Amino acid sequence: MIEIAEFKSPDTLRLPEGVAARFRASDRFVVLVEGDALYLKRIAPRSVGSIVADAPEGQPMSLDEISDLVHEVRRQRQAG
Repeated sequence: MIEIAEFKSPDTLRLPEGVAARFRASDRFVVLVEGDALYLKRIAPRSVGSIVADAPEGQPMSLDEISDLVHEVRRQRQAG
């Protein structure tokens, strides 16, 4: 798909509607610039499942630990 974006001001890049519809206003992106090419890669916050999967094995997590993880993921999503 090839569409045209428009540079509106020093901090605003207007995306075509079809492209913009794929994202949320809070999405964040890594920006890579190579010469006159600009690449955007959406940053996805880690899911609770991936955080729990990384937890050390052994004792099950306490409800407080689980609650802390859920709150951290929610903070990450709200931040961006």
